[in-house]
Amino acid sequence: MFQNFETFLKPNGSNSWKTHALSIYIGNMNKGFIFWSFLPLSFHFSLVGVVDFEKEVWPILQDRCVECHRAPYEQAGRLKYPKAGLRLDGAAHIMQGSDDGAVISVDHPSQSSLYTRVILPFDDDDHMPPKGEPLTQGQQETFRKWIAQGVDFGSWVGATDGLDKLSKRELEQEKYTPKHITFYQDLAMGMEALPDAFVDRLEEATSLLIRPIGIGSPLLEVRIVSSGTKCNTQTLKKLAPLSEHLVKLDLRGADLSSEGCSLLAEFSQVTHLNLRQSTVTDEGVKILAGMSNLMSLNLSSTQVTDYGVGSLLRLEKLKSLHLWGSQISQDRVQFLKNRLKTVSITP
Repeated sequence: MFQNFETFLKPNGSNSWKTHALSIYIGNMNKGFIFWSFLPLSFHFSLVGVVDFEKEVWPILQDRCVECHRAPYEQAGRLKYPKAGLRLDGAAHIMQGSDDGAVISVDHPSQSSLYTRVILPFDDDDHMPPKGEPLTQGQQETFRKWIAQGVDFGSWVGATDGLDKLSKRELEQEKYTPKHITFYQDLAMGMEALPDAFVDRLEEATSLLIRPIGIGSPLLEVRIVSSGTKCNTQTLKKLAPLSEHLVKLDLRGADLSSEGCSLLAEFSQVTHLNLRQSTVTDEGVKILAGMSNLMSLNLSSTQVTDYGVGSLLRLEKLKSLHLWGSQISQDRVQFLKNRLKTVSITP
């Protein structure tokens, strides 16, 4: 993926690494080329309010992110790999990004998922970090400024970490595929993608965003992208032809009757379901508890109560449950945490 990555960090003086990445161009990943241009760090230091990576950014990453995004390590006799293939414990790894691509676009915070995911609403499935309190506004602003100022690692001791391994990976054509990727690969085995024209017509008929979960994948995700979009029982009936292909469904704000929940439950492949601010009820949740592949469920800001949420104990694959702003008592939340010890439950 990287050619001459050593040019990213060139020694200037004794033991410091002082270069400033001003631009990055990522070309065809199959051909594998990247173009970097630099100016001396002395130029960068002439700016006011320059973010010091080692003193300001790294402590946040180390405290809130590196636990899940570090080098593979052994735990209880099993090798644990970084989530989504993303490592944040070395400059080379940070710039390499995750299995989904780059997480930083130099000079462009709004195009950098390292920043955009920490400013998402706390109960959003894509919010980072997934556990604990959200980053403070000050910490979010530190990320934004650091990226906007050019992604300068300064003299951080980790600035050269990973270069040798990345070069070796290029030579040996190593490829690590994390479990969440292989899960969807197995799910899509033997499945043909739906015709683009058919999906386009369905998008137009429902006003929903319908797209593959990855390049070339026949599996789909559906999202409400406009606050003016109405999603109800009729909408779900229109989505019925996607039942075998649909794995991620974001229906925040949807009008969900018991009939609608029964239609939802027929999407047996769905792993991620976001019903934030929807009209789902306790009876609806009981119906949805039959979706055996659910890994992530968002019931934030709904009228779901203690009565309905107990049925979720049946979801054996559940990994993430969002209950922020619902009508569920703290005692019931604690009960769920005690029973579902492998599930991340917020709040």
